Amino acid sequence: MKMTEPAGWLNEEHVGYMVNAEFSNENKKTLETITNNISRKFGNAVFVMPTDSLHITLMDWIAPLADYEGADKTKLFKKIQPSYNAVFADIVSASNPITIHFDKILVSPGTIFIVGKDSGEFQSIRDRFVETVDLLPNTKPPPTIIHCSISRFTQPIETNAVNDYISQQSIDLTQVVKDFRLVNSHREPLLDFETLKRYTLGK
Repeated sequence: MKMTEPAGWLNEEHVGYMVNAEFSNENKKTLETITNNISRKFGNAVFVMPTDSLHITLMDWIAPLADYEGADKTKLFKKIQPSYNAVFADIVSASNPITIHFDKILVSPGTIFIVGKDSGEFQSIRDRFVETVDLLPNTKPPPTIIHCSISRFTQPIETNAVNDYISQQSIDLTQVVKDFRLVNSHREPLLDFETLKRYTLGK
């Protein structure tokens, strides 16, 4: 019997620097309805993302859960920021706003997440960035999907029960991404953070 895998790092303090996109207020309300339903169904076995923490992941610059051989992450960020910023700003300024259609809710061992599709823009931006700069060792490569984690498991429960419930849920949500934000996260998963900079798509 397969069981979900609890996220032991929930609410822990971890420093990270990531690039992501926000949802509109209307879409946040739609997602809040979905997460509230998940919470009612599974109770304390799940942690649902607060509305203001919901985000569309683009990539990590310095991953919050990665260890950089004991190095201070803030000092690492100051070292990489000038080159990363210049490359990313150049890429984004040459890109147009991106329309994403989220139409799937899926389950992984540790997460319930939604998946969307664009016309290839997210992956193009990721590819161009990693082709130009060297990610720090231990920084995970950017994801190859467009997604947003909406819930994490806090207790082991039967995976089949979660899949059965999620398979009956639906989502039909369109988000236009007009900018990306560089955030400094302090507590996982993005429960305490500050926005350091916004990069507007297009010139």
